[in-house]
Amino acid sequence: MKTEIFSTVSRETIVKRMEADHFDVLVIGGGITGSGIALDAATRGLKVALIERNDFASGTSSRSGKLIHGGLKYLQNLDFPVVKETGRERAIVYNNARHLVYPIKMNFPLVKKESYNLVTLKAGLTLYDRLAGVKKEERHTIYSKKTTLKREPLFNKDTVQGSGEYVEYRTDDSRLTMEVAKTAAEAGASALNYAEMTEFLKNEQNQVKGVVARDHIGEQTFTITAKHIVNAAGPWVDKVRKKDRPIEGKYMVLAKGIHLVFQYRDLPVSSSIYFQHKGRMIAVIPVGDRTYVGSTESLYSQNMDDIHVNKSEVTYLLGCLHDMFPDVNLTEKDITSSWAGIRPLIGEQGKSPSELSRHDEIFESDTGLVTIAGGKLTGYRKMADRVLTHIEAKAGIHLNGTQTDTVKLSGGKFDSNEEMNHYARKLHGMYHDLELTAEEIMNYVLRYGSNTEKLLHLISELNTTYTDKEERDVLAEVHYTIQHEMVASLIDFYDRRTSYLLFNLEKVKRSLPYVAKEMATILQWDSAKEEEERREMNYLITKAVTFKEA
Repeated sequence: MKTEIFSTVSRETIVKRMEADHFDVLVIGGGITGSGIALDAATRGLKVALIERNDFASGTSSRSGKLIHGGLKYLQNLDFPVVKETGRERAIVYNNARHLVYPIKMNFPLVKKESYNLVTLKAGLTLYDRLAGVKKEERHTIYSKKTTLKREPLFNKDTVQGSGEYVEYRTDDSRLTMEVAKTAAEAGASALNYAEMTEFLKNEQNQVKGVVARDHIGEQTFTITAKHIVNAAGPWVDKVRKKDRPIEGKYMVLAKGIHLVFQYRDLPVSSSIYFQHKGRMIAVIPVGDRTYVGSTESLYSQNMDDIHVNKSEVTYLLGCLHDMFPDVNLTEKDITSSWAGIRPLIGEQGKSPSELSRHDEIFESDTGLVTIAGGKLTGYRKMADRVLTHIEAKAGIHLNGTQTDTVKLSGGKFDSNEEMNHYARKLHGMYHDLELTAEEIMNYVLRYGSNTEKLLHLISELNTTYTDKEERDVLAEVHYTIQHEMVASLIDFYDRRTSYLLFNLEKVKRSLPYVAKEMATILQWDSAKEEEERREMNYLITKAVTFKEA
């Protein structure tokens, strides 16, 4: 297997490079925030290292609502700068990763006794269009009750009074994060998953100068030194901060959200929907033959590494769906998968829970450790820019301005949707002997983008070996994601690289025996390691459709 810069088979080389080099910036945390910082720094010409204790996007960045929000909901709080920034950032993320970010029509129904009426919705969407710089063809439309119910027959006819339609953008959050990290590596950063920071190294002036890291795959400990260390560990930032010094002032408060997945035929909405239910916002998003629904939000203080969906949360969301779609009789048994995640809100001693901040903030300890916390998926580029600006001021140096507004992500080498569609059609013609449908090819392009031909080449290599088409195709994805996307475990593959765990659980069950066997061969697992991986995967399959009593 050819060694690639972002490959599991290159781990030893990456570890040696991390030990040997002295970096300008070391980033702790491989979620969207940390990956974004690494990309920004690397494209400015800085020498960058990025370590993640688990897999890229294994925390919050794979458990979001999978929307690149334009910031509409911030209008209610009159937070105009956030609406303006996130709306414009959304367009940049879309242009740089068209294979992973898709415009969708979002239906916002006016519901009796909720906070919006026809006047406030029209005013809000008009202001939103202007602040967010929405393109003319994507600006909102207001519909009467009669037209609304015709466009979405499932709505509750007694409570829905009309609707507004605007454009949102859906994404694959975990793949977006991974592609940002991969693009950082392609720009020169040294990036490694399953590398946990265990302690800080400090100089004679008690300033942080590096870390000791544990490679959980190679089972070795190594050191990394850097001029500047950034803690971007998401909900885990306080755990990292405590290894530096006791926490004073601001601290993380965790908010939990959940999403449920159904067969599309069981929840056949005509478009994506964002509705209010007793003041809370609920999203209903169709994706292929599935529809997912979320989210609840509640404070969370339990195990951060094994977050479960509770029965009470399922009951709540099912109740919301019943109120909005009374003719759709969904039960817990109709749930095909689910996910739960946590995000960090910023609390401060002496302030109440209602005063928790959802904005990102940067703070620095007296040892020089820079921490960034809070924020949202959409704003990852701006968060990275703010961190680099902070480092620039702190060090009294001049850096080139951020370039990531024009950096196409790995797989995102398209300038238009037509160009991407043309690429898919071309591949369909070139690889017609694989008997893949145009839809299957397009689905691969919407996952791997302009890298899809590398996958199809691998499928071709396996074509004469396997008579079962699904087995051939899935095993080719296994080879591709290990070789090019740093997959090191079954869960990396089934969850964060393909989303099969979330949107095609039956495929996971069918393919698990041969995928586990193939990964064991490629990654040289012994029988005990292979059995441990299978056990963990089976646990996650069960967890996706089993809900805990609160």
